Formats: sequence, C-alpha cells, structure tokens
Amino acid sequence: MKLSIKTLATFVATAMLGTVAFATGPFQGMIKFTKTIGPVTANYVYYVKGDKVRVEELGENGEVQGIMIVDTKKNTVKALSPERQMYIDVPNKRPARETEVYVQKTGKTETINGYNCSEVKVSGKTDGREVTYWVADDDFDFFIPMLETLNRKDKLAVYFMNIPDLNGVFPMVGVERKTDGVELSKLQVLEMNKSELDASMFEIPSDYTKFERE
Repeated sequence: MKLSIKTLATFVATAMLGTVAFATGPFQGMIKFTKTIGPVTANYVYYVKGDKVRVEELGENGEVQGIMIVDTKKNTVKALSPERQMYIDVPNKRPARETEVYVQKTGKTETINGYNCSEVKVSGKTDGREVTYWVADDDFDFFIPMLETLNRKDKLAVYFMNIPDLNGVFPMVGVERKTDGVELSKLQVLEMNKSELDASMFEIPSDYTKFERE
C-alpha cells in the first residue's frame, strides 16, 4: 500500500512530536554531585525515575557506601546497606522546616553543565545565613517533593523549600555562607545525564533482609 505525501507528512510530524514530548518531559536520569561541609566533601548520585529517587553515597574510590530509596508519592524513605545487605524504613517524625527568608532573584545568568542557570539569593531573617543558588529550569519535578519527603534540616534544603514559584528547577550550585562571608557548606553538580532507567533500581534487592528495631 502506497502512502500519500500528506499521510507520510502527518506520520513524520506525529513521530517528531512524540520525540519532543519525551525529551521535554519530567527529568529522568542521573545527577552526580558533591556536598561540602567545612573540610569534609562527600560524593552523591541521584537516579530519578518518575516519583522515585535513588540516592547513593559514594566512597573515595567510587564504591557505593549507602543507598536511600525515596518514594515521593508514598512519602516513604528506605535506607539500604550494601555491605550488610540490609534495609530499614526511615521514619519521618520531624515537623516541616519553615523559616522566614528574604529572596532575591538577581537576574544574573551563567551556563553550568550545559544549562542556562539563574542566580537566586536567599537570606534568613533571624539566623545570620545566606545561600546563593544557581538554578536550572528543565522540568526537575522530582526535586521539591523529594526534599519534602526527606524533610531535611540543613540550610541548603530548608532555604530552597522556602523560595516561592521554583517548581521544576534544580540547583546546579548552592553555597551557604554566614553574613560575614564565611563559607559553611556547598553543593555542586558535577555531571547530569538524561536516560531511561530500569525500575529495578528503585526496588529492595531480594537478598536484602529488613532490620527491625527492638
């Protein structure tokens, strides 16, 4: 059966739209970054697929030392120990972290890891801290729900969650300082790749046993 030029053009256009929809959909893939607190730097990797995030902490030689599997839809966190082949449900009993902040979107931009990033400065009204973020906007829909599920208490996370209208963005760089300029902590993305991930990465391995608190 021969295809008319019009039918063929419609088919190609539909296929291209499908490809664009996949490319511009919510972020799925890998994000490798470092987090420095004082003199100590730790290496981490996020693997993101839909409502789930796998967080790996890496050792100096790149070995996986610890894993967290975050399910933002179920609001659950499981911590895995590859060394012991065990896992545990992580309770979240802390109240949501809210604080009064001043937010300044400076209008400055910079290209980081291939993304056009905007500078946002956030300062606490009472705690003498300021965080400067360079944020990329590319449908990073997982990030805010992940922070809410983890309910972290560090300033890099707390200040970010108190910025209005930042859904879908991700901080390529975040630097926490005292108001006198002394650097306290820093988050920096080293590598970011979009890719299709296997669902098994976000499941507990069958040979792991659950650790039960007495």
